[in-house]
Amino acid sequence: MKVFSAICRVIIGLIIAMILIPYTCLGEYRDLSAEELKGMLDSGQKLYLLNPLSDIEFNEGHISGSVNIPLHSIMRSDKMPKNMDTLIVTYCLSQQ
Repeated sequence: MKVFSAICRVIIGLIIAMILIPYTCLGEYRDLSAEELKGMLDSGQKLYLLNPLSDIEFNEGHISGSVNIPLHSIMRSDKMPKNMDTLIVTYCLSQQ
């Protein structure tokens, strides 16, 4: 079951990448380390923290203050920020 879960998470990550890659030309896109994100959160930097996993996976654990918009509904969600200058940080997978 753990292998199946890991495979599903990899597939979800690839799908997210395929969806987000076309939008990289609209602004800066880069990877953040967990330490960088923690520093941003600790400093109070304004950002939109997006977790695109399923509701079930989100409820199993997530970063406080993050917004859950399952991958299949991101494009039609009204939860996405309207301001194009909003820094969006997307996370969905952790290695434990």
